[in-house]
Amino acid sequence: MSADVTGPDDREQEPPWSWATLVGNLAPMSDQVLDLGTGGGETLASLAHVLPEGTVATAGRSSGLAVARARLAPLGIAVHEHGADRPGARLPFPDGTFDLVLSRHGTYDAHDVARVLAPGGSFLTERVGGDDLRELDSALGIDLPSSEVTLESAVHDLTRAGLTVERSDAFHGTVRFGDMASLLGYLRRVARLGPDGSDGLAPEPHRRALEALAQHLHAGPLSLSTSRFLVLARAPSAPDVGRTDFADLVGRSDPMPEVPRV
Repeated sequence: MSADVTGPDDREQEPPWSWATLVGNLAPMSDQVLDLGTGGGETLASLAHVLPEGTVATAGRSSGLAVARARLAPLGIAVHEHGADRPGARLPFPDGTFDLVLSRHGTYDAHDVARVLAPGGSFLTERVGGDDLRELDSALGIDLPSSEVTLESAVHDLTRAGLTVERSDAFHGTVRFGDMASLLGYLRRVARLGPDGSDGLAPEPHRRALEALAQHLHAGPLSLSTSRFLVLARAPSAPDVGRTDFADLVGRSDPMPEVPRV
């Protein structure tokens, strides 16, 4: 889900890759596409023109599920309920179903993704790094809730699941806010978690820190560090059963078998 920053003093550096371009390159070569954690479906809806018929998505929360279904159903995209953060929750799809699985700014189980990928299928994910907005965490006294979310850990998990990583990129930039309303709106859009695990920042436990941030913004813009990473991985191709690899036979060092005379 995109986190737009709006306002005359607000500015966010964008990663060097374009999610829309990457999906636009992969989707036309795919017959079955799955979007994990589609949120309200805004991003997927904007890509509907490149998606194949029968594309499906998942959403975890009941409110988000209803919004996503209302937005995507007219486009022919079914949305299935699936909570990726629930331990042991498997995707409600058979093995080897999808040529392309997408996951943007959400969580996933690498082994479950590998299970539903068809032979040779691709998995594309963009995630918010665990060190995103680290200055804000420090100012509010919040432990990083996702400090283990790194490019290295994602590559490791996908490789262990049997996928081959074809591309991996990390980006660290900055986002600038001109007022408190923009900052709080941004945190809501990126589903920032508070110390109690609830969505957003709980006002009462952090009132003093939030007031200090408001004073800072009153004096001038606030700049924070951002963190994003991207991984493209592919499932093994299906073995070509029943064909003889003659090139392998020619390359062997042992004598060629004699051909009987007729």
